[in-house]
Amino acid sequence: MRKSGKYLTAAILAVSMAVTPITSYGFGWSKTEAAGEKKEESCAFKTGDTVISMGAEAAPILKALGKAKSTFEQDSCAYQGKSRIYTYENFELGTSTASGKECVESVYISGGSGTAATQEGVQTGSKKEDVIKAYGKDYKEDFGTLRYTLGNCQLSFYMTNGAVDAIEYVLVPVK
Repeated sequence: MRKSGKYLTAAILAVSMAVTPITSYGFGWSKTEAAGEKKEESCAFKTGDTVISMGAEAAPILKALGKAKSTFEQDSCAYQGKSRIYTYENFELGTSTASGKECVESVYISGGSGTAATQEGVQTGSKKEDVIKAYGKDYKEDFGTLRYTLGNCQLSFYMTNGAVDAIEYVLVPVK
């Protein structure tokens, strides 16, 4: 991952923590199916057999993922605790610790085409049309980035020349 991505993720974590403390969040979103039925979607990233949900306790997830390639840690400027970024083969996992509990705050997927995908099948290299087909038209677009708000999660698809360059899940406060 580019160094600027790590700092961007850390900044987003700090801002989100300034607005709301870490708690056990509920998450999910609904999208309308063609037949008018509602299908419940979760804001989670799956790698192998491990599902990483935003706001979930990090300890069992970190254990299931095994040793990270690298870890970046800093004191939080928003609260008493630590923020960490664990780098794995195809993604980075961001966590924050408050009140003695480390929780998942973000997942950042980058790299070559097909390195990792969302549960809906969107991956780096996917086209904008693939993102819209998987997630619908209820997004905000700015500076070539498609942003979906899914409950307590913002799911961003960073685009370059009409193709997904990176994907980021970030825990955000529920209004």
